[in-house]
Amino acid sequence: MITSIACKICGNVHNNHIHLAKERLLNLKDEFQYLECANCGCLQIIETPKDLSRFYPTEYYSFQKPKFGLSLNPVVYFLKRSLLRHYLHKFDPVGALLSLFLPHPFHWMKPDLLNFNSSILDVGCGSGRIILSMQRSGFKNLTGIDPFLEKDLQNITNLKILKRDLFEMTGQFDFIMLHHAFEHMDHPEKVFGKIRELLKPNGKLLIRIPVANSHAWRKYRTHWFALDAPRHLYLHTTNSIHLLAQKTGLKIDKIEYDSSFVQFASSEKYLRDIPYSDDFSMFTKKQMADFSKEAARLNSIGDGDCACFYLALK
Repeated sequence: MITSIACKICGNVHNNHIHLAKERLLNLKDEFQYLECANCGCLQIIETPKDLSRFYPTEYYSFQKPKFGLSLNPVVYFLKRSLLRHYLHKFDPVGALLSLFLPHPFHWMKPDLLNFNSSILDVGCGSGRIILSMQRSGFKNLTGIDPFLEKDLQNITNLKILKRDLFEMTGQFDFIMLHHAFEHMDHPEKVFGKIRELLKPNGKLLIRIPVANSHAWRKYRTHWFALDAPRHLYLHTTNSIHLLAQKTGLKIDKIEYDSSFVQFASSEKYLRDIPYSDDFSMFTKKQMADFSKEAARLNSIGDGDCACFYLALK
């Protein structure tokens, strides 16, 4: 359906399309209208549910507690830190040796972004899996926030996990990261503006999100796994992120794609009206290998359905 409803990102009112999407992750089947902008390409929910918390139950995957304990054997800590030092381009013979057998524990972490003493804010951290893993690898100044948490968690050395909204935060940080959180947030221009306030002059911003200008959206449309109605309020494109950055005094330094086999396996299940689970036994080993191979190919040509945007102040 074509509509003249204005895009909330670029303001375009011409030839925009409306798509009807169902909630599939929890198998609730509620229906929601999404606008697809004919100009910037951003997919956006037309009306945010008033009871949005209903779609974030306590069993929601990002709230599940990490399976590993809070304490860490000193030898394991040393080895994890050595490995990461190597990947951050620090001289570390032990880390170099480990890298022959172990991949980068944080593939999105680049050497010029941060160091072990950087002040780091994880927005939309859920139960804190990523920053807890970072703390266990040697980072010393970590804060995570998520408004959907039940309560604060502050009894871990070098780490705070707070039940807090972004707009309640004060201070400034060397590195702010949003791992598949930005798409859950309303008023994206205001979010970018607030992040700009929280960044130190030489600070860096990482936003990892699903992107609508991708093969998976074109192939699966409203059965695309990453559409995730209604939790994903905005499915951005590289164009819409550029526009937001320009409006708020930020600049994009780099874009890297990190989509996976999930864009195919889970979307194929949705096509068959199969609810979400991490059980992919319905697919053969060859099919799963083909999904992964195709995801890697799409990442290499900038057409994967998930991307890492690295930004800084202008």
